[in-house]
Amino acid sequence: MRVILHPEFSRDIRRFEAQYLQVSAGLAIRFRSEVLQAIKAIKSSPTSAGHFLTARSDLRRRNLRSFPFFVLYAFTSEELYFGSVIPSRSDPLTWLSRFPGEQH
Repeated sequence: MRVILHPEFSRDIRRFEAQYLQVSAGLAIRFRSEVLQAIKAIKSSPTSAGHFLTARSDLRRRNLRSFPFFVLYAFTSEELYFGSVIPSRSDPLTWLSRFPGEQH
């Protein structure tokens, strides 16, 4: 399966990691580690790693365990697409423009 990252995906991780770094280096490290664990779980089993997004059944979200964020992703039999790392308080629908096939 081919893995594709939206151009902003890695920047999302770095941006939120930098916010945690302002609090503590350890917290920033834990955040990055947890995001990487979520990505690994999604790559390992995209069909069961996350919950369906109600508005679009082709998208899923993987909640982080210790941080109020989730990874929004989509997949087909050929591709796994990582769109964004989103604060849980955000409306996931505002991030749909990052996914192929979304009408603007």
